[in-house]
Amino acid sequence: MEAFAALRTDFVLDGELCLCDDRGRPNFRAFHAEMRPRRPDTSRMCYFSFDLLWERDVDLRRLPLSERQRDLARLCNKGRKDVPCLRLVESFLQGPPLLEWCEHYELEGIVSKRLSSPYSSGTSRHWLKVKTDQWRDSNKFRYKMFEGRKKPAELTERDRALVRKREELDRIRERLRDADLSHGTIRELRKDVAILEAEIAELERLS
Repeated sequence: MEAFAALRTDFVLDGELCLCDDRGRPNFRAFHAEMRPRRPDTSRMCYFSFDLLWERDVDLRRLPLSERQRDLARLCNKGRKDVPCLRLVESFLQGPPLLEWCEHYELEGIVSKRLSSPYSSGTSRHWLKVKTDQWRDSNKFRYKMFEGRKKPAELTERDRALVRKREELDRIRERLRDADLSHGTIRELRKDVAILEAEIAELERLS
């Protein structure tokens, strides 16, 4: 994002671009709906950063996480005024209370990492993702949308297409609830809804 140029230094972050609701919670569906247009409204988005990999041509990945977090906090604090979209992901030593807090605020869960660990991309023994029971329950529909409750690996190509299109339809309908949308955007989104509804109806007739 161009806003990061205000930091006036070279760096590589690890994090996630999110669109938050009016309570400050990341909304994954709303984010994907916003990214569908060619020119998404990035003013509503923020970047949650949880690791610093490079800074000023220095590779930090071999340093322990505790040191990388220290440097990341310095960088984020430096840009707090000029780059308001940059958010620092805070760290907490006690996992169970944090998971309870996520459950209370209807968040997905937490990621636990070893403070002594170097950086590694992909799956690693140095970190663990734990999702709340509430999130698991609310997302069961992803795997139980069809008669017989097939597992994702057992779905046919038609079934997988239905899953994708139904989820996309849900995202667009959720975005249409935004009172700040322009009339032009609303018209385009309603066209997308009509197209998806027709495609879903056609796939359902193939059963």
